[in-house]
Amino acid sequence: MYSFMGGIKLIKKLIIFAFAMCILSSCSNINGFDQSKGTLKNNADVIDIHGSVSNLFKMDDFVKKVNEKENVSIRISHYTIEGDPIYQNIKYSDGKFELQYDTTQDKFGAGKVTTYSCENFEKTETNTEMKYTLIGCSSDVKNIDVLYLSYDVSKQDLFQFQLKYGDNQANEINTIDMKFVKNLKSGQIISVNDFQLSNEERQKIYKKMVLSNFLSEKKFATCTEKPDFYLKVKINNAVREYNWSDCTSNEDDKLMTDLANTIIKIVNSNQFYVMSNTKMMSKEQALDLGKKLDLDSADKAKWSATLVEKKEYDINNQKEKHTVWVVEAIYPLGNKMIVDFDAYSGNQIIMAEMEANN
Repeated sequence: MYSFMGGIKLIKKLIIFAFAMCILSSCSNINGFDQSKGTLKNNADVIDIHGSVSNLFKMDDFVKKVNEKENVSIRISHYTIEGDPIYQNIKYSDGKFELQYDTTQDKFGAGKVTTYSCENFEKTETNTEMKYTLIGCSSDVKNIDVLYLSYDVSKQDLFQFQLKYGDNQANEINTIDMKFVKNLKSGQIISVNDFQLSNEERQKIYKKMVLSNFLSEKKFATCTEKPDFYLKVKINNAVREYNWSDCTSNEDDKLMTDLANTIIKIVNSNQFYVMSNTKMMSKEQALDLGKKLDLDSADKAKWSATLVEKKEYDINNQKEKHTVWVVEAIYPLGNKMIVDFDAYSGNQIIMAEMEANN
């Protein structure tokens, strides 16, 4: 007799085993099911193929609506190593959760739909794993993980990548060839030939890649003459390469652009890469950057620039310290423009415009 508890344990083992085999075999067959028979074509909101999860954002949408006490449902499918889908239909209504566990398409399962009630639903996230769990269920298993993702980079034999971005893809973050290139607004070019990420940075980037489902096939739109980004990833013996642009109308483009921007932010937040390989901007260079922001009225204003070391900023709810040039323009009517530029990269951190005091 096929019990629900046995089914949950079996599926978890199948998923973990299949994902491990996928990594060991270079993930060359991650989409290798017979799509001609419609195996992968289902109406699930979230699809988990051996740890490669599509539409993960819908899980967070579900959690948000539950927290807002809004009646909502979601359908999750997991694939066995034979390519059969197992469905979990979760319904939240009037403060109660209902789970339908559907194995009707699993050739080696019980072939039936079983319904259970649960008391709560929660998402837990660490640096190396994430899971969505139904709590206090009326089954033999009281707490059921309906979706589990692992992104522990230390468990991978090899994880390297190359990201090119910017005008003509001239900027490069490359752990394959240990190379870092960045064109600064100040006109300088940073080039590091022994570039390495810290373990913490590698973990953050690998986590973002897994949550972005980077191993799946992508369908990119064409909205620019040349692609804005190029990404090459080596994971164990597998290699993935992507070229795409920041096309806001396409979900895959948006997802991969968000991934690229996260990688760039993680690397740029380490001031060592910038400060140890470039000179600080001069006062004149900082003033020139400020004047470029107001070409029409630059000659009418009184300009000044003050160097401030380790000035603290709240950026995306995180505290960051930057050595900056604070550039100030005072116009004839008394109104002001104040801009803070990173003293090494020339990046604009913040700008404020103030009206004259009457």
